[in-house]
Amino acid sequence: MLVYAFVVFELVALLVLVCMLFQFVYRLVKGEDAERLRDFTADLNAFIHSALQYVTFNSDQRPFPFCDWPAPSSPDDYASRY
Repeated sequence: MLVYAFVVFELVALLVLVCMLFQFVYRLVKGEDAERLRDFTADLNAFIHSALQYVTFNSDQRPFPFCDWPAPSSPDDYASRY
């Protein structure tokens, strides 16, 4: 679990930084948010929450990659995304 915590959170921190920078530049250029990136970062937030719950022993449900990636919260969210 320690290896999972260090590896995953280092990768996630880098991914969040890249997404943040891309969203910032995109908004400067286009004047609006990148919708799909915003949806991805919402899923990433759900993953981070589930991973933190697992590594702090608040949940027995294993996070990704041991289960599926967090899905949209409702079927309507999924239909509007893709």
